[in-house]
Amino acid sequence: MSGSAPWALILAMGATAFALRASFVLLQDRVRVPAWLRRALVYVPASVLAAIVAPAFVTIGEAADPVAQAPRWVAGAVAAVVALRGGHLFLVLATGMAALWLARAAFG
Repeated sequence: MSGSAPWALILAMGATAFALRASFVLLQDRVRVPAWLRRALVYVPASVLAAIVAPAFVTIGEAADPVAQAPRWVAGAVAAVVALRGGHLFLVLATGMAALWLARAAFG
């Protein structure tokens, strides 16, 4: 890949993402979204977050050692409990990170 190709790729991806986002704002009065699709779109943020977070819990190769994985699983469990009890996003993130740091210290 030449020196300018990565920058062109980054600019193209940015323009595509911008166009997709802008289309929802610019076309909202002209396009009717069916009720079933509006109901389904409510679940998109949660599924995107799960897709981002899930790989941190499942690793392949030499990092798949259960002891190495334990702090992540402990932190994930603590964050899940806080989230299920109705904690705000910042509280979930803060308790999850604190649990991760404590578990890493405990598991060495």
